[in-house]
Amino acid sequence: MIQDIEKFFLERGILVEERVIKEIEKRGGLVYLDKIQGKLNFQSPVFTFKDLPADNEFSIVKEFHLNGFPGISGSFVDIFQNRFNVLSKKIKSRSLSHHFVSIRKAKISGDNVDTIGLVVDSSVSKKGYKIIEIEDQEDSIKVILGQKFNDLVFHDEVIGVSGRISKDRTAIFAESIVRPELEKRKEIYENGQDVLVISDIHVGSKNFMNDNFLNLIDYVNNSNVSYIIMNGDLVDGIGVYPDQEKDLEIPDIIKQYKRLAELISKINGNIKVILIPGNHDMVYPTEPQNPLPREINELFPPNVISLSNPVWVEIGRRIFLLYHGTSIMDFVESMPGTSLNDSDKVMKEMLRRGHLAPIYGKNLSFIPLKEDYYVIDPVPDVFITGHIHDHSITSYRGILAVNASTFQEQTDYQKMMNFNPKPGIGTLINTSDLSYRLVKF
Repeated sequence: MIQDIEKFFLERGILVEERVIKEIEKRGGLVYLDKIQGKLNFQSPVFTFKDLPADNEFSIVKEFHLNGFPGISGSFVDIFQNRFNVLSKKIKSRSLSHHFVSIRKAKISGDNVDTIGLVVDSSVSKKGYKIIEIEDQEDSIKVILGQKFNDLVFHDEVIGVSGRISKDRTAIFAESIVRPELEKRKEIYENGQDVLVISDIHVGSKNFMNDNFLNLIDYVNNSNVSYIIMNGDLVDGIGVYPDQEKDLEIPDIIKQYKRLAELISKINGNIKVILIPGNHDMVYPTEPQNPLPREINELFPPNVISLSNPVWVEIGRRIFLLYHGTSIMDFVESMPGTSLNDSDKVMKEMLRRGHLAPIYGKNLSFIPLKEDYYVIDPVPDVFITGHIHDHSITSYRGILAVNASTFQEQTDYQKMMNFNPKPGIGTLINTSDLSYRLVKF
């Protein structure tokens, strides 16, 4: 096929770069060339990667916007009701051996019961038994977990409980806990796209790694990368933490975005750049977050796609869930012995629970919505987070999870907050088989 592609260009008096041939081969070879022939420029003596049209295997699967999906509610009750309804269905669908009934029915059924509830309280007895309380839309009940039960149960998560009902019908002695345990069947596609994933750029900070970012730009312009994901905290912002002004190289947030736009404009136009906001960006602090404001998006070149936080997109037939990751702080605080460099463990716990941010009322502030946008639905092939400046890659039940690397060196504030960055690393994912490799910039 390689010789046929070369011949296609030679017949038109044009030489073609080797990496362009490889990319055309990935996209379908001569069949692909025949489809896009009208879009090709045959005027230059050498056909380069930047002359290749951007691949259109991209779509937005689910995006948030305050003026659209899913609508604002007058209270937070709707979020929890929707969370319970969606996740209880997921639990039932993966646990066919259990016969889940409502809590009210469980109280009047036989000795062995299966029920589902949202965790509303927890305590520890004098004998060391952990006691939680769960509720559904009609009733509540206490659940007693054995001393050997080591699994963590978080407030506000939805769980299935299987066990024995107490004689007074007021509690369940749990034998097992059932969760959604998200899963994706592995598939391999013939043609794939190379997607480079990074996060927490922090343009405007004195600690922004400008030279390393320029190395990234040089790399992608001379590679087969089709998409770059920048997963939030694109700029350092203003007034995000105490005394931040002493850490700023650019003390104007608009100028920070202008500098980011200048950098992105150096990237070949046929490479799509996907941006989502983070807690340092020019968006409101509560989540979910709208895409960046229109006046900021207008600064960027046409190959930039600005989306919400979180957002689900499809690239090369793979669903990517992009979430900046503010809720990671809540998970770490609720998981004894876990640090901010345990992002791989946190992402697994999110996927186990089918939810990005089950714990209400801690570091993450929510918008009261009619639906819980943080339920992980649809199930992604690739799950991307950032925020804590760690870098990790793990896999859970067929889902590839990446906490993407930062381009900011450690600040004094981060040192105080126990952030230990692993900066300047790109994660390159191929959508064909979800293989990946690291690129150090």
